[in-house]
Amino acid sequence: MTMKRLVDEDLTSRMIAFRRELHSFPELSLEEEQTSKKIASQLDELNIPYRTNVGGYGIVADLRSEVEGPTIALRADMDALPIEEETNLPYASTRKGIMHACGHDAHTAILLGAAELLQREKLNGHVRFIFQGAEELNLGAKAMIEAGVLDEVEEIYGLHNLPTLSAGKLATCTGSMMGSVDRIDIRIEGKGAHGAIPNEGVDPILCASAIVMALQSIVSRELSPFDPAVITIGSIKAGDANNVIPQYATLSGTVRTFNPLIQRTMQTRIERILKNTADSYRCSAKLTYTEQVPVLVNDEQSAFVVNEAIDNVIGSEHRIEAAPTLAGEDFSLYLEKIPGCFFWLGSGPMQRAHEAYGLHHPRFTLDESCLPIGAVVLAQIVKQRLGT
Repeated sequence: MTMKRLVDEDLTSRMIAFRRELHSFPELSLEEEQTSKKIASQLDELNIPYRTNVGGYGIVADLRSEVEGPTIALRADMDALPIEEETNLPYASTRKGIMHACGHDAHTAILLGAAELLQREKLNGHVRFIFQGAEELNLGAKAMIEAGVLDEVEEIYGLHNLPTLSAGKLATCTGSMMGSVDRIDIRIEGKGAHGAIPNEGVDPILCASAIVMALQSIVSRELSPFDPAVITIGSIKAGDANNVIPQYATLSGTVRTFNPLIQRTMQTRIERILKNTADSYRCSAKLTYTEQVPVLVNDEQSAFVVNEAIDNVIGSEHRIEAAPTLAGEDFSLYLEKIPGCFFWLGSGPMQRAHEAYGLHHPRFTLDESCLPIGAVVLAQIVKQRLGT
């Protein structure tokens, strides 16, 4: 099935143009003011009422039907990343050190395209379009929920582009799909001394090194191989001089799990390792453990709806089973509250998606033919749920 048959050429062209506009002028999490205004302008043209400054710079638009029925929500994120773009595209970022390296510009354009498609339909219920900021900081969904965006909503759906999956393909699954995201910050205190006289000090760097290695034993020796988890220390900071043993060392890292039950045990496991290791090196260690987002778990019935929508509009041969990943997504917070489904939209080059630059890479780009596919699949999901 060609893209022309899915969505008319005029809408496709406008979606691409809007996506490129956002791509040229990206905004970081919590700073999406101009992006929000541009979305509002598009909604004005569609004559769809909306609220601004929801949970930050978020926008919530409601397409109300004359027929009473359930409310189905569709969500797109809209923030960019602190990455210097290296694509050399004619519409590359004009803002130094900021780039839409995760494709949220495409997600926003897709959701606006779905809104226009659904505006043409007579629905037996209502649609809520959620344009969310601050996904990259795992703050946006929480703020939107606290602002009441799920009030009266019965189900929610969303997508994310995937450059390692060819454009024209989609990937779905039931149950756990993406990992939980927790942050750990560790402060180790020793005793400062001259680097040439280590016996007069207590070395927090040596202790920190041992802690990094010891933490890996949680995954390798405490958890079942069938319960995926990752503990990554991404930052170690200590001292300023090459010949001084510092007083303190700090570490920060991320913890990912694929099972909600395992996620709830990780803080206790890490605290035990820290205390015992720090004691053995005569140091003290303090852990700050921050739960950011839970495991993303798709509702079985909602996943069936997505599969049916994909099969109806582009054919089951274009749908594959989504591989599990420990990458996180704050869409999981919506799915904790109400049923729904999140799925992958292929955005990579045909036949060569395995060679594509991945999400968050400075040379990330996407095949824009995925935009109308995403829009029509989201619209079809709503049409199926609201009986048209």
